[in-house]
Amino acid sequence: MARVPYLSREDLRPEDRDIYDDLVARRGGVLNLFRVLAHTPALLRRLVGYSTEIRFGLTLDPHLRELAILTVGRLCGASYEQGHHWNVARRAGVPREKLEALAAYDDAPGLTARERAVVRYSVEATRDVRVSDATFDALRSFLDTPQIVELVQVVAYYNMIARILEPLEVELEPDFVRLP
Repeated sequence: MARVPYLSREDLRPEDRDIYDDLVARRGGVLNLFRVLAHTPALLRRLVGYSTEIRFGLTLDPHLRELAILTVGRLCGASYEQGHHWNVARRAGVPREKLEALAAYDDAPGLTARERAVVRYSVEATRDVRVSDATFDALRSFLDTPQIVELVQVVAYYNMIARILEPLEVELEPDFVRLP
């Protein structure tokens, strides 16, 4: 059980219920993450907008985005983040073998040099905050400046989300199923 109650649409003030209505319309439902954040509707409203842009509005390759997010989730021990983004990655066409190789990314034969560079960046930014020049230069070899800034924001955003999920002990939804 989460450390704070999950709020339903009816728990919200009438003027904030549109947040849930929009989530249902755009994403098909309201995840537990958003249900705990609904205790602060003004912040949730802004977070949902940013989250939607991170997930659906970037030019960064979705495969690379998901490898970065799953790396953050693994390093932070955020099983909720890992579960949901495993499924997002699988739906985006990332092979299971690549997802299973993330922990050993330096030696994993199934990962490309670009994928390794994104995972390495995600590891360094999550563990150390600062990243080495070599890691950043590797990104420059295949990402343009806006895409680098997008990647930086993806990793930063999902580090923040992990730091919300874990202290609040947000659980995967009861009907959650991990894709093969």
